[in-house]
Amino acid sequence: MTERPPARLGFNRAALVRRHPVSEVLRMLRHELRDCGTRIDTERAPLEPFILPGPVYDELFTAAAGLLALLRRAVLESAPDRAGRLAALGLAPDGDDYPLFTDDDLIEERYCAAMARPDVILGPHGPQFIEFNVSGAFGGPAETHLLSRVWTEIYGSHDGAPFTGHDPLQARAAFFEQVCEDLRLPRAVALVGSPYEQDQAATSRYYDIEVDVLRRRGLRAEFLEPDRLPHGLGLPERLEFPVGLRYFATADWTSRGQPLDPVRSVLDAGCLLLPPQSSYLLANKKVLAWLSEGLPWMTEADHALARRYVPWSRVVGDTKAEWRGRRVDLPELLMSGRERFVLKKAIGMMGREVLIGRLSTPAQWTTEVERALSEGDTIVQEYTESVPYELEMCDASGTRAERVPVSPVLSPMVFGGRPGGCYARYFPSGESGVVSVYGQGAMENAVLKGVQR
Repeated sequence: MTERPPARLGFNRAALVRRHPVSEVLRMLRHELRDCGTRIDTERAPLEPFILPGPVYDELFTAAAGLLALLRRAVLESAPDRAGRLAALGLAPDGDDYPLFTDDDLIEERYCAAMARPDVILGPHGPQFIEFNVSGAFGGPAETHLLSRVWTEIYGSHDGAPFTGHDPLQARAAFFEQVCEDLRLPRAVALVGSPYEQDQAATSRYYDIEVDVLRRRGLRAEFLEPDRLPHGLGLPERLEFPVGLRYFATADWTSRGQPLDPVRSVLDAGCLLLPPQSSYLLANKKVLAWLSEGLPWMTEADHALARRYVPWSRVVGDTKAEWRGRRVDLPELLMSGRERFVLKKAIGMMGREVLIGRLSTPAQWTTEVERALSEGDTIVQEYTESVPYELEMCDASGTRAERVPVSPVLSPMVFGGRPGGCYARYFPSGESGVVSVYGQGAMENAVLKGVQR
């Protein structure tokens, strides 16, 4: 392919006129994001959203939807049944990683790609999709909804702000409306989760915001914590919520000693908790590496999409690999090229179990490569450097504004094929690396589309 020109991330800042002093912006952010787990520091808090040129913003969602479709096909084509697909990913048929499969394979396959939040680095030659979170438990929808609301008020109302963007909560609500219509089910949706997922939040406000959006669209909606299952859905008498959002990660619940038996009883009673367990197969990083390497059924257009948007990635093993036009021994390449690569366990979240070669010691890198070769549970990915973005934020005093170059990880969200807003995490210091809110204390923001008025 022809090399793309360097990414242009600039936006005409003359159109950004902040209507409030720094102290008022901080107050508005804290009020809107209260009890939602989002950190708003007096020092280094953002004073504006990330704003992308229209074509770049739109490209994120087009690429996300295209790659998500390839991930889905890659999993379904890997074997004719569930057991074979788990085996292709190196997982036991009844492993602890995926405990909530249902017996309805058609539903599992139909909705496995229903919700996704890829993580994207805007490199020198455009967006690079470094992984996909495919589930209902990823962070970002409520945060993006709330942050966008604050920025719109600060910078000029819905009709006057110099930016716009998709609303993730409206996009997800539209998806649930479509599900109810397609399956001829009552318009009723339960959100199943726990406030404790949100940094020990004292209330369920994080979920109540989405419940309110669903209700305003005419759906019956309710948030249910684990101790309200299954009776909160009307069981055992009558299933009053035939559709639900599985707003939790099983690993988080089990690590806290929260049993999954109530969830299992809800599934067995016929509640369609979306996305289904099969979504986690698409999130397995090995599948993204398969696309990078290429699969027999992929067309030239499929290969071109993967080459353009996915950094070079391979499943770590004692094998040969194509690297920059030549066939090389993969273990030797990894041992000799530490600063070029990132190692990632195939199953993981929140930036856990990721090792960036240039940020590790030779001894750390060698140990992890040897472990990955032995256990077969890891991918290697070529490191992508982010193009810096100058974000206006509070200075160290928390009273004045200054522009600081940061390296954000962007996350365009997709719900039922619909664009669902874009979320960002970054370190206010400007450093790059494993950018995670709960793991490394990164800050959050919304990504919006610039509109010149």
